[in-house]
Amino acid sequence: MQREWAIETGIIERLYSWDRGITESLIEHGIDAANISSGGINRQDADNISNIINDQQQTIEGLFDFVKGNQPFSEYFIRSIHKQFVAHQDTVEAQTPDGRIIEVPLLKGQYKQHPNNPKKTDGTMHSYCPPEFVVEEMERLIKLYKQYVQSNVAPEVLSAWLHHRFTQIHPFQDGNGRIARSIATLVFLKDGLFPLVIRESDREVYLNALEKADNNDISDLVKLFAKRQKDCILSALNIQQQVEKSRFANQIFANGLHLLKTKYSKQKEEVAKVHILAGVLQETLMKNLENFEQDFNKGLIENNSKHGSKLSEAKKDDNNNYYFRNEIIEIAKKHRYYADTKHYKSWVRLIMTTDNIFEIVFSIHGFGHSDNGVMVISGFTFEKNTSEDGIAGVINTKSAQQDVFVFNYLEKEKQVKERFKDWFEESFVIALAEWQQTIE
Repeated sequence: MQREWAIETGIIERLYSWDRGITESLIEHGIDAANISSGGINRQDADNISNIINDQQQTIEGLFDFVKGNQPFSEYFIRSIHKQFVAHQDTVEAQTPDGRIIEVPLLKGQYKQHPNNPKKTDGTMHSYCPPEFVVEEMERLIKLYKQYVQSNVAPEVLSAWLHHRFTQIHPFQDGNGRIARSIATLVFLKDGLFPLVIRESDREVYLNALEKADNNDISDLVKLFAKRQKDCILSALNIQQQVEKSRFANQIFANGLHLLKTKYSKQKEEVAKVHILAGVLQETLMKNLENFEQDFNKGLIENNSKHGSKLSEAKKDDNNNYYFRNEIIEIAKKHRYYADTKHYKSWVRLIMTTDNIFEIVFSIHGFGHSDNGVMVISGFTFEKNTSEDGIAGVINTKSAQQDVFVFNYLEKEKQVKERFKDWFEESFVIALAEWQQTIE
């Protein structure tokens, strides 16, 4: 995860770019110029990129050390991060009054001496803090941060605020985005959570959230940061379960796993409560879709149409609950988790027949490689295409959600249902939008 953070924080800033395969290779095998050059980048550039990423990796390692040492958050610390980040970057682009782009020396670990206001795509100028006020604003930032820490502000809120407030100041010539994600990460690490990894795939959502924050609304930035933390937690849980199945774990780890298994056996009955909660959510799904089915069919009847919709379901122990297994696994891969259909699997399906056949499916199944008390609801859509021999095949399977709905046995039913209401409404809109495209 440290390597991923080190790589992605530079990609977001367009310091380098390549396909996701190179990123995955570097995450798995380490930062190596040879692996970078395999992506079509010449060796000299690959060496430079390797140095930049290694600087960034040393920075994330330094954040962990900083948290372990319980050191105070200060301007000195922020300037030291900047110096580490740009250790192998000696110049930065600047624009002259007549509009020419030139290279100027980069001040390492020092605040900017000239304005660094970028021009937006619409031609307007985005104003950051003037150089003469940077020290004052940074002192104020540190003071406010310490006040909010004492007030026990939630980490996803505090990190989003700190990140955005820092970017508004933009105290350095270059590297401000990387610093912002570093200090946001620091907030999470201090709370015992994971580094904030903003991937290239998050870039548009991330930039839009920052723009919205400029208009005094950080809610989208908070949601993005919370989502990335949730993804990290689920990924870690998934990895832990895979390691648990390994026969090559060392004795120390094996002892730890033994304790976990003992704890798990004691909690087995409690963990099973999540299956009851899954049944409640399936009933909610059926009720919501029944209301839509009735309205849909009523509208078609009034138009004397032969088209219509049909709702069906399969519960945990029904003979037909094995339907859609391939689609469930396909969607799970897109959302980076392992779908456990062995211990629990049920689904709700809405078939919409117009000039073609379109299906919306919500599947309820386990998360990870064991019956661990964590479950998922995923939504997806597909079309049915009838071949010449009359066999209907599935085509155009698509995810019907921004993210899957995750719940666990420790949550209260009321809390889960409240979260599920918002998730379902958003996902169903996405599914209907996919259906609309098939009839236009």
